[in-house]
Amino acid sequence: MLVGQRCRLGGRFSRCNSPAEETCVYCGKPFCARHTYYREGHEAVCTSARCRAKRDDLVAYQSYRRAVLTRNQAGLCGIEGCTPHPAHECSLCRGHFCSLHVRERMYPFRQGWVTVERPASVCARCWDRRKIWRGA
Repeated sequence: MLVGQRCRLGGRFSRCNSPAEETCVYCGKPFCARHTYYREGHEAVCTSARCRAKRDDLVAYQSYRRAVLTRNQAGLCGIEGCTPHPAHECSLCRGHFCSLHVRERMYPFRQGWVTVERPASVCARCWDRRKIWRGA
């Protein structure tokens, strides 16, 4: 329980005022037990849509990376059902893919307070994740 903190979730006119128990690892807002989406160890996530999406994406992405690694160890492209001979590496997940599953793109990277776009080899899964994590 956070001493003196109140839950900051809810609508503009219906803000929850219960005592806060945790602080969200994604948005940094304190939240109560009723607004807990996930809590385990040092990780606590509130019920806001953006924070739930980030938590769900992280779990799915970890599973994706394990599957890519397993396929790469067998000498295959990281994408299920694709042929062998992965010749390209994704700059983000470090998985190996064939030329059909990695593209050179301008990818936004954070440098301090500024976002800079730099060329990167990116697989489709990592490319789609940027929408969820933008402005994180």
